[in-house]
Amino acid sequence: MLARHASRIVPPLDRDGRVVMAAAALRSLDYGFLAIFLGVYVTVLDFTAFEAGLVFSAIMAGGSLSNAVASWRGDSIGRRRMLVVMAVLMGLGGVMYAVTSSVVAMMAISVFAMTTSTGGDRTAFLTLDMAVLAQTTQDRHRTAVFTLYNVVGRGTKAIGALMIAAPVVIQAWTGLDEIASFKAMFWAYAVVAFAGVAVYALLTPNAEAPRAPLSNGPLDEDEDADIDASGNGPTPGSARSTIWRLAALFSLDAFGGGLKVSAFLSFWFTTKFDLSIETIAAIFFVGQLLNVISLLLAAPLAGRIGLVATMVFTQAVANIVMILMALSGNLWLAVTFFMARELTNEMDIPTRQSYSMAIVPPEARTATAGVTNLGRTLAQTVTPGIAGFVAQTLTLGAPIILGSAIKLVYNGLLYGMFGKVKAPEEG
Repeated sequence: MLARHASRIVPPLDRDGRVVMAAAALRSLDYGFLAIFLGVYVTVLDFTAFEAGLVFSAIMAGGSLSNAVASWRGDSIGRRRMLVVMAVLMGLGGVMYAVTSSVVAMMAISVFAMTTSTGGDRTAFLTLDMAVLAQTTQDRHRTAVFTLYNVVGRGTKAIGALMIAAPVVIQAWTGLDEIASFKAMFWAYAVVAFAGVAVYALLTPNAEAPRAPLSNGPLDEDEDADIDASGNGPTPGSARSTIWRLAALFSLDAFGGGLKVSAFLSFWFTTKFDLSIETIAAIFFVGQLLNVISLLLAAPLAGRIGLVATMVFTQAVANIVMILMALSGNLWLAVTFFMARELTNEMDIPTRQSYSMAIVPPEARTATAGVTNLGRTLAQTVTPGIAGFVAQTLTLGAPIILGSAIKLVYNGLLYGMFGKVKAPEEG
């Protein structure tokens, strides 16, 4: 009994699985730092809001480009080779950020630096990690593996966020000026990134994609067969259809989520209730703790009601309480609804990753992860601007309501299209 419950938290992993977990932990440490640090750094450099936006957009463009490459050529290039190269580019990006202060140069670096401006991974690192992890453990442990992957990332990302105070310490100890102390942090970022190179180099040949029985690859298959009507998963000919259906659905989900990103939610709380930054920090810190609990609940719940049901019903609850929050005029009621959302909102992340890897053939996993992540990235490049326009045109809470409504539509479509398609361990 104890061993069974322990395996849900720390599932069995082979060497490649442990390598991916370690590399992701290092990368999240850097990402947790840079997502906050970069916004402050461009302010210190006196970039305008437009110039800062260009740098952040270049980062998103780089993530989209890497996912496009991984989707179509990741397996032919080789997963290990591509992960190592991206880790090298990430380290070089840190070095190059440290030696330049030009807007144009920072934009060019950002396209190839394999980094983040949101804190979340939007690069092909996530795509290839998902594909490798899916084949490092048994089907019955797959959701627990993705849960652990996300929990580990959350933990080191939180530690990375604490590093934002390091420049002040550097200035006090060394006497460096503000810009020099900020540039020093990019060298530390680069060291961590290059450590990821050494970790990914430990991947074995077993991390590579299995040889595909599909004649032309998962994205080039001409046959337009649908998912196996028996509900037991896709036939080889249905891989292409499955990938694009998932990509369309997950893009719709990301579009709705992009209307209510954390930055906008903190803006909503601050503007509507005139809260101090300390209060906002406390609210979101508690929310992060509830996010971790939400992640840990995902695998046990999916084991009882299924992956798709877990994705749909927990997200439905999260979106309904978000609408109630947006309509609330009372601070404590709004905070209560927000906490309910944080407790239910993350359960669909490991289940979505696990499910998308489960219902396609093993040789189509890289393409599936790449195309779905690319769709999510592209959908979220435009939504923050739309959220601002909607809030200014209608009411402050309108983007939250609209985003939640779109995600409820996604929940219904997902259940209608995939509710009867089970992962292998659910058969």
